[in-house]
Amino acid sequence: MKRMTITAAALLAAGCSTGIVPTDQGKYMISTTSAAGALGNPNSLKAEQYQQANEFCGKQGKVVETTGGALRNGVPFVRASGSSLEFRCIAPAAATPASAPV
Repeated sequence: MKRMTITAAALLAAGCSTGIVPTDQGKYMISTTSAAGALGNPNSLKAEQYQQANEFCGKQGKVVETTGGALRNGVPFVRASGSSLEFRCIAPAAATPASAPV
């Protein structure tokens, strides 16, 4: 029974994802819809997308630069929650920390 509960929870946490899709001139997009429908948390989907993007860029020796994205809250009986992330991979030296003084 415990194993069944863990499996069900894992399925609800996972979503249907496009995977990493090249869009335009070195930019990429990931779009994910929650498998839990309207009850899914779009923030957890976004975290999974950043993990995928970081792994993808890391294999190239680069880091993620976010260029866009959106979170979509679910509405029961209307639409599932979802998230999209638009990014590009840039050289680590080109990345500027958000906390750096200007």
